[in-house]
Amino acid sequence: NITPQGKFYIASFSPKHVGDHSIEVKLNNGHLEGSPFLLKAYDATKVKVTDINSGPVGKPVYFSINASEAGAGNLEIIVAVNGCNVPNYVQSEGNAKFRVNFKPKEAAPHSLSVRFNGEPIPGSPFTCEVYDRGEVLVSGAGVKMCCAGTPTTLQVATTEQCDVRVTSSAGHRLPVKMDKDTERGVTTAMYTPVEVGRHIVSVEIDGHPVKGSPFYCNVYNVNNIKVTGLGPAKLGKAVTFSVDATEAGEGTLELVISTQNTTVKAEVNAMSRGLYDVTFVPHLLQPHFVNITFNDQDVPGSPLRCEVVDPSSNKTTATARGEGLNSVILGTVAYFEVNPHTSEPTTIDAVVTGANGKRVLCHVEKLESGLYRCHYQPTEVGPHSVIVTQKAHPITKQPFTVQVFNPAAVRVHDISEAEVGNMATFKVDTQGAGSGALSVAIKAAGNDVKHTLRELNGTNLYEVAYTPKLNVTHKLHVKYNGVYASGCPIEVPVQDRGGVRATGLGLYQSSVSKRTSFVIETSGEPTEMFDVIITGPGSSAVPVRCYQQKDGNLLAEFMPSMIGTYKIEVVRNCREIRGSPYFCQVFDASKVKVDNMTNTTIPVNDNISFKILRKDAGFAELDVTVRSPLGQDLPLVMKQVNQDTDIIELCPPLPGKYSFNITYGGQKIADSPVTFNVIEGGAARAWGTGLSRALIGTVAHFNVSCVGLCPPDRPMVQISGPPGVPHVNASIVPKKQDQYEVSYTPIRVGMYDVTITCSGKHISGSPFRVYVVSVDNVKVVGDNLPTRVLMTSNIPYKMLLDLSEAGPGEVTGECSGPQGSTVPVNIQQDMPEAAQIIVTPKAPGPHTLSLFYAGFPLPFSPINALAEASNGGVRLILTGKGLASAICNQTAEFNIDGSQAGPGVPEVTLTGMKNEIKVNLLHIGDSVYKATYTAMTPGAYLLNVMWSDRQVKGCPLKVTVTAMCDASKVICSGEGLGVGTVGKHIRSFIDTRAAGPGELSAHCVGPHKVAYCELYDHGDGTFTLNVKPQEAGRHTLTVKYGGVDVPGSPFILRICGAADASKVRVFGPGIQHGVLATFQSRFICDTRGAGAGQLSVRVRGPKGAFRVEMQRGSQKDRMIMCKYDPTEPGDYRVEVKWAGELVPGSPFSVMIFDTQEELNRWLQGNQSPTSDIYGSVAYSTGYAHITP
Repeated sequence: NITPQGKFYIASFSPKHVGDHSIEVKLNNGHLEGSPFLLKAYDATKVKVTDINSGPVGKPVYFSINASEAGAGNLEIIVAVNGCNVPNYVQSEGNAKFRVNFKPKEAAPHSLSVRFNGEPIPGSPFTCEVYDRGEVLVSGAGVKMCCAGTPTTLQVATTEQCDVRVTSSAGHRLPVKMDKDTERGVTTAMYTPVEVGRHIVSVEIDGHPVKGSPFYCNVYNVNNIKVTGLGPAKLGKAVTFSVDATEAGEGTLELVISTQNTTVKAEVNAMSRGLYDVTFVPHLLQPHFVNITFNDQDVPGSPLRCEVVDPSSNKTTATARGEGLNSVILGTVAYFEVNPHTSEPTTIDAVVTGANGKRVLCHVEKLESGLYRCHYQPTEVGPHSVIVTQKAHPITKQPFTVQVFNPAAVRVHDISEAEVGNMATFKVDTQGAGSGALSVAIKAAGNDVKHTLRELNGTNLYEVAYTPKLNVTHKLHVKYNGVYASGCPIEVPVQDRGGVRATGLGLYQSSVSKRTSFVIETSGEPTEMFDVIITGPGSSAVPVRCYQQKDGNLLAEFMPSMIGTYKIEVVRNCREIRGSPYFCQVFDASKVKVDNMTNTTIPVNDNISFKILRKDAGFAELDVTVRSPLGQDLPLVMKQVNQDTDIIELCPPLPGKYSFNITYGGQKIADSPVTFNVIEGGAARAWGTGLSRALIGTVAHFNVSCVGLCPPDRPMVQISGPPGVPHVNASIVPKKQDQYEVSYTPIRVGMYDVTITCSGKHISGSPFRVYVVSVDNVKVVGDNLPTRVLMTSNIPYKMLLDLSEAGPGEVTGECSGPQGSTVPVNIQQDMPEAAQIIVTPKAPGPHTLSLFYAGFPLPFSPINALAEASNGGVRLILTGKGLASAICNQTAEFNIDGSQAGPGVPEVTLTGMKNEIKVNLLHIGDSVYKATYTAMTPGAYLLNVMWSDRQVKGCPLKVTVTAMCDASKVICSGEGLGVGTVGKHIRSFIDTRAAGPGELSAHCVGPHKVAYCELYDHGDGTFTLNVKPQEAGRHTLTVKYGGVDVPGSPFILRICGAADASKVRVFGPGIQHGVLATFQSRFICDTRGAGAGQLSVRVRGPKGAFRVEMQRGSQKDRMIMCKYDPTEPGDYRVEVKWAGELVPGSPFSVMIFDTQEELNRWLQGNQSPTSDIYGSVAYSTGYAHITP
């Protein structure tokens, strides 16, 4: 708009955009002087101030100004406090953006005034809070009070570098997570306490504690509050229960008792700090609810339900039992049974309450026996309450508490790699598994591996550490309340360091009469360097076979014949490899027996119990699993009575068949599976040997149980015998509640029937058929048995028994041979009146034959027998180390067992080359003697044993007496014990580790000179022997330990002179030209005087037309005849080398022609065998080597 004012014009306009504007002023269409004019438009409202944060005194406080959209202009910034300006500093960040800072000197709000081109910007002046370093505001539950196990936070009113440290009451440092919110100017710290008690929270800014630091946070745990004693209440009578908050920490406990319509007055008495007794009187016949909070948090299970009953009604008679009242696996059906103990009509009910206070559906079923079966299926872990009522009245004062746990929630993780000799770890997390006992077992080749189990930071996380000793797979058995955790058992492979080693389960565990193996990793070394020595029990040698595999390793196989510990030595170059010797435990699963199986019919909720006997079975891992009628694997209890006996127990919750599978060392035993028939409770049953077999004139026993009968009753027993035999009286004696022992004495052999009734009905299995026999009427046909029966090895021994008057039964038997061996007993009982026993001893020695009739031992059993070798003779048993070796000045002993040799007295002599050693005899008893002697001088002795003036077979025995150190255990190895060369060191190795302390000496003598000997001690019982011979010829090397020659000493060394190829002479027709038809290819290489070396002959000629052979008259002959028998004419080249060097004249060129005419022409220089006459010929090379 243009407005005239006198001689002037006023132009006005409003710019709509920030920026440069051009103004043209014209008069009469001509620009005035200076036109067009430049105008800069700005907008102060577009200036923004951001990031205004509070700050401490003495430290720069920053804020930002953005004028990029405000246009051109001047920015004015004033910082003031209490009317005084504070210097500020502006730093340009480009594009009209600025960073401003000032350093406050007093703690007070600072005014930030910002103007643009003289105009205040919106919001100006701004306020910036400045505080002393110690006056930062810290707030939140994390510095006041919080619950354990739940994350808690605290806020620090600053965005500066802040450090928060939290320490528990036990001194544990807790991890803290920091989060900075720059918009709000607040830093949030979060941590999760796990322990109850006062926690120390330290807050620092730039290394200086804020005001009030350290703070104290009260950590409590509402889950630690326990409510006990709250059961069914009686109408009008006081109810008292306890609230235990002693482990919950500090806080406020509030309690309200109410019904559906009103609240109930309660009296709270403090018994001690944190322990309270609560008493109230229910006046309404309806459920009461107890609401308990701690620090405004509900106690787990709150509100708790309290049933109220009328005490004026009759008392309850019912009882309940079953695993469903103790502990239950989450998700499985829990069972228990209720016995009303009355024949009158009654009502049984059950109320199951979960850990969260919710009802769990429980089914109650009445059985034909009058009992009630209840079952429910929990859906969450934690303690459950079970109230069983009879006619609406609880049968117990307190409800049953059932622990519901979830073994599937137990996780095994962070399994580290396992290496022999190094500690390995894994972790077990039981979070969410409920209350229970964690058990960990680690097995390797049947052996328990030592381990440690520790809880981490008081949580449900555990760490298990162990150190593998064996290079075999380890099994991790993790159980929770006796039930395997998910994925268990877990197999962990164990590694070993590289290099030469032996691997495989066969090094540590094996089964009798089964071929076992292990692998020797040779690391590329020749297999000839390795040897395997296996020693069985009693120092017996065990055959072993080694097979070379495609990968160059060795597979060793052996078959143990008896149980016990086998020593496996793996040797390389006469030295044991790392880890050797190994000890292999050999077991025999067939010797594991199940005992106490007389009662295989068990009622529901009665304990199944039986024994497993492992005597004479060796050492291995015993594993027992049981399957229920529903096909589920159940937890069972395994108790070890002693080293050879275990007891297996299980409480069956349902009727049906329960099958126990038993393995030993991974092999199923002969008695597996063991099956029990579980019947419904409330039914009478009977068991015992007296229900199947009995001896005439001997009291027979069996048991009858009427436990759980509804109503209770006493059994009736009737025993009837064969025709003409009156009824047998039965004695019934009560043993304990509703259980009876029945005994009777049969007077004649035959079949008897035992009828058992209860409440007028036959019990299960009645009537029972009993076979009564008389073992005294079992006779041996023929001559009377002698005190000792003589047998012959590998020849059947036969015995005929007369059973005509013994009654109905079968003959069984077993026979044991020498060293615990078992001999089969063949029994042929084709007719009831007779039986034939056939025993064939496999080896000479004492045997014991045990015979039974109907399960009862015969009067003349066991029968002692002696099996002789086929040639007969006196049998005397000599045992003990003193029969083979002894040490000077130490008493050696052996035993003489003449109990199988007939009457006599031993005579013992021990004679040597120069003296005789006195042998002392001590009579132990039963023709058994102990012999002792003490040798004073080392050497070889002859031990002779006489019995009744007869020499014992195998005598005299050679006894080696050594010094205190045993030179016989010194091992010498290496090439230096055989051949060598003059002037060169020959080396051998000596191992004295197994020989004990002693002096080692070496001496080497040649034909005329003594060779130089040097012993180098490695410091570990091993030595290196260097011998440097001075002359050629036969040398004698003597090695002694403790003054006694070691095995193989003296050694004979064959020393040759240094190799000299110039001394070798080659002659013969084989290196001269000739005609094929008459050509003789042999030639002689004379190596005499050439020293030690190897003769090699290489012949090159037409391919496939010759074969190189070498031979000599004897092993010591230095004259070697060579031939190559050419079959084609051609150019042959014979190269002879001695010790790798060409001999004089070598290589020899030999031309062979078809005719003499061709040979003559060639000798005249006119023709060659390779001319066109013969055409093209392919050539090849043949080799031969020999060492004189």
